Amino acid sequence: MTLSYSPVHDDCAAAKPIDLGEAQVLNVSQRGDGRQKILKVACDTGFIILKCYGLKRTRLRALVRQFGSFFLIKKSSVTARGRRATEIAVMTLWKREGFDVPTLYDLPELPPDFPCCIAMEWIPGPTLVETLRDENNSLDFKKEIIARYAGLWAKRHARAIELNEPRLLQENPTLSHVFYSDGRLVHFDFEIVFTWKKDMERLIRREIVGVVHSLAKAGREHFEPLLNTLLDNYPELSHFRQAVAELERYGTVPEVGWSAVLHLLTRRRNRYLKRQYFTDILDRALKKRP
Repeated sequence: MTLSYSPVHDDCAAAKPIDLGEAQVLNVSQRGDGRQKILKVACDTGFIILKCYGLKRTRLRALVRQFGSFFLIKKSSVTARGRRATEIAVMTLWKREGFDVPTLYDLPELPPDFPCCIAMEWIPGPTLVETLRDENNSLDFKKEIIARYAGLWAKRHARAIELNEPRLLQENPTLSHVFYSDGRLVHFDFEIVFTWKKDMERLIRREIVGVVHSLAKAGREHFEPLLNTLLDNYPELSHFRQAVAELERYGTVPEVGWSAVLHLLTRRRNRYLKRQYFTDILDRALKKRP
């Protein structure tokens, strides 16, 4: 079976046929209805990614989570169609604002076994976590990448505050959701986003904690020099200092104000204590700076 696609953006290649018969399954969810999967599909110009959305939980659990996410935490829809619409909207916004994401492509009507999908650019490169863990990469090379990441990160945070736009922040912040490819730093995974606009700086601190935690795990013995590089290239360190204060009190950055009570009550659980080591290192690094 073949189908054609056309680029959403003018700078993409011309439409070419796609053969789904030889598609490579990169990921498939074992939960829910089994329709959540990512395929790598060959075309005349190389490859594209076909991402298909499905329920990740039973319908009842999805309904409960939808209520909690939408009304209590102020996140976007968890339904398959809702996550597809969110991902398209966020990727379009990031691209428009100058932040690198995979290019989106249009798709014609798909067969019944592909009910809710998007097509996008295949990024031929490792994730940033994999790049930092690669022992063949020198520390200087890793520092160079982190310096570039920090500069772009700071610009995105500043733009998010300027626009009061939570979609410019990652709901699931980790360096595993950034590809490093031929010098590009390409973010991906935007199925769910915060819609809360009352406390943008809290969401920024939450993203900072997720990324620094990810850097600690990926950087391993190089964590401290990489963290120093990150801080040296991120101009607004008040975000980091406030994040440390919340880490020391709650073990995390509460998503919304009322959830701070829940985190305070469970502060001594292992999932919070595991963050103490990088909190201490981050705190020491910040105290050395004006």
